[in-house]
Amino acid sequence: NQLSVSEHCMLSTKHTINSDHSVLPPPPLQQHYSFIMIMTQSNFQWKQCVELGYADGPDSNDDMSPPICFNCGKEDVKLSRCSKCQVATYCSRECQLNNWKSGPGGGHKFCCGEYKRVGGDMMIIFPEDKETARNDVFSKIRFYACPFAVYRSNCAVTKNKGSSSSSRGFLFLQSDSTLAEMSLPVPILANGRPCTKSRCVLMHFLTVEEYKQELCKDDFELATVGKELAKCVKEYKEMEEVAVMMRFRCGHLAVGITKLVPDYNLCSTLGKEYFEKAGSAVQLNIDDE
Repeated sequence: NQLSVSEHCMLSTKHTINSDHSVLPPPPLQQHYSFIMIMTQSNFQWKQCVELGYADGPDSNDDMSPPICFNCGKEDVKLSRCSKCQVATYCSRECQLNNWKSGPGGGHKFCCGEYKRVGGDMMIIFPEDKETARNDVFSKIRFYACPFAVYRSNCAVTKNKGSSSSSRGFLFLQSDSTLAEMSLPVPILANGRPCTKSRCVLMHFLTVEEYKQELCKDDFELATVGKELAKCVKEYKEMEEVAVMMRFRCGHLAVGITKLVPDYNLCSTLGKEYFEKAGSAVQLNIDDE
């Protein structure tokens, strides 16, 4: 149920690739992940969340394969689990210690909480955990998403001859992976195996009218958040905030308002620099080196 687009620009969240293949540095402060996490957790106002149930299974891959050692990849051996998250599996104490300090993402000690949240079946159950997961996903792309939203909003104002009221819209973020997959710090599933496809986010900036005509026409279930979405678009402070709708392959759909980080002026500068030559949709690949 992805929105079809005729053109889009593919970006990595670590580097920006222009249409002329030049590489721009990551946005300011992006390397300070803990800072971004704190800012994201406190700046979102989620207004409505629904479960549309798109995915048949617990994750966006085929049925989960048997677990392997998170450190060395051994399978078909007796595995023990991390005592904290009860998810990560190891064939030996040595492998567990190595993975704790030097595994993907800096070591399991930085990912343990997130694996506990998704559990062994890659499903997030509690609403508060889903909210934290959404915030974690947004924190990975915030320094591209906010400038993109500001730039596309400014383009809409220009197109509508300076009318900001008819150009107000929202940032639509969708992924062909589940919320559980996207929320993990590294692309390793709860069975220790890599995700079978790249974790990506496709960004659009749409008006409420475009949402009704383009999105709801193809997927009528999206209309369930229409009323709250319209309120968010009407109420957000244009120089300080942006309205957001997030949709994942599992059918998790959420609408809310978040602060612009970085601030509006820097978003305007970065947005023009990064997206002036991009199409109306931009794909972010969050695991690219």
